[in-house]
Amino acid sequence: MAHAGEVTVRGLTIAYDRAGQGPPLVLMHGIGADAAAWRTQLDGLADAFDLIAWDAPGYGRSSDPPHDWPMAEYADYLAGFLDGLGIMKAHLLGQSWGGVLAQEFYGRYADRVSSLILSDTTLGGDATRADGETRLQARLHALETMTPAEYAHARAPQLLAPDPPADVLREVEAMFARMHPAGFRSAAIALAHADVRAVLPRIRVPTLILCGEQDRVTAPALGTRLIGEIPNARKIIFPGVGHLNNMEQPEQYNATVRAFLLSANGI
Repeated sequence: MAHAGEVTVRGLTIAYDRAGQGPPLVLMHGIGADAAAWRTQLDGLADAFDLIAWDAPGYGRSSDPPHDWPMAEYADYLAGFLDGLGIMKAHLLGQSWGGVLAQEFYGRYADRVSSLILSDTTLGGDATRADGETRLQARLHALETMTPAEYAHARAPQLLAPDPPADVLREVEAMFARMHPAGFRSAAIALAHADVRAVLPRIRVPTLILCGEQDRVTAPALGTRLIGEIPNARKIIFPGVGHLNNMEQPEQYNATVRAFLLSANGI
């Protein structure tokens, strides 16, 4: 059973859900999600790991950033968050935006990372994509013209495979409707200007790339680019799922994460 908590980092409240015992595994959500995205991982992996799913600053129950932050600032707050929990080193699992953050964190705090799982993410944010500025402006326009509930209703179906289960679609839409406009804006700008390509060749921890076969946000080809940049990284594609494969196929996802951590890290 997961329990909620919070840590104060430089005056900001950062909330989290935590479950289980064992090696710490930090779960970092995507740009429109929050800690609730990891509900099935908190349930399914708690027998083997100490799972910590944070609400990034500007999300869920956490405080909003006082201004727009670069990705490096999020990484520094993640370090402070781990300090507040007394965790010096952890496995990191980042989904989409959270995966870019995981790469940024490794670049700044490599000695605090045991392994990386990068789930439906990119090799450094929208700055590395030809359509990066267009995507940023589309997100900012949505903030200005739509309520969080309206944005959630429009966006949720695009994050899943076609014809998703109704209960999964409802859960994703409800989660996105909780979005903080200020937090989303800061995260979108950070993503658009993030570029961690220089970090990738320096990664020396076991790394797993996870991709949804039908991901319409970060296509599996982006995972292939990550494989080409990160030494000895491995890639797994989940058939029949979209961008949120951890929510669409939780049992297969959990089994994959478990097997990777147990084998690659000698747990």
